Amino acid sequence: MHSFELRPNDGEIEAFDATANDAERYVLGVVLPAWMAAGGLDYLLHRRSNIEGTTGTYESRLHLLGIALTAPAVLAGLVLEINSGVVALMGVTLVAHVGMTVWDVSYADDRRTIVPLEQHVHALLELLPFSALSLLAIAHGDATRALVGIGPTKPDFSFRFKRKPISRRILVATIVTFTIVVAVPYAEEFLRCVRYDRKRSILAADTQSQHGQIEHAEEQRVPHEAERETHTG
Repeated sequence: MHSFELRPNDGEIEAFDATANDAERYVLGVVLPAWMAAGGLDYLLHRRSNIEGTTGTYESRLHLLGIALTAPAVLAGLVLEINSGVVALMGVTLVAHVGMTVWDVSYADDRRTIVPLEQHVHALLELLPFSALSLLAIAHGDATRALVGIGPTKPDFSFRFKRKPISRRILVATIVTFTIVVAVPYAEEFLRCVRYDRKRSILAADTQSQHGQIEHAEEQRVPHEAERETHTG
């Protein structure tokens, strides 16, 4: 009795590789730049809504947390071979980022004005990573099927560099753009919120000190007036 095993021929393997490469190029050239642009626009909208005077350092910390959550997945997609481990990393990161976004918006909702444009930007910040993950998961279908246990092979969770790495110029340009458009602005936002909190604390301390001095002067004035009235009487 003969057993048959379906094996892709060389032409099919080349077609699969071409599809995966096209998907990765689209994510790198379209989805990732659009996501970074949306993040930069979101920063400008936060600044416009006076985030330092409303939600302050609390919300700004959540923004930094979002960057910290997404950075490993972005870096993995840039330099590592897409296998089950990288797909899993991206999936976990996506779920964590969505949860952080819900937390962020829930906190800011009744403390800071979120204009319609910012709401649309938030939608992009959630949908674009999902689109990237979906494209890569489909393009690397074997790795995705293995991850969920329906493929012919076992999942590969090892992290290794790409067999065909992207050019150094594109890699450097992407990292520099991410730093300039996303990382630096949100670091500035956090520092601005911290400085505002310090100024507010100093102002509150000065105000409390002035109130204390007024109360002390009032306490000193009342006995003197009573003593004066006694002598007059």
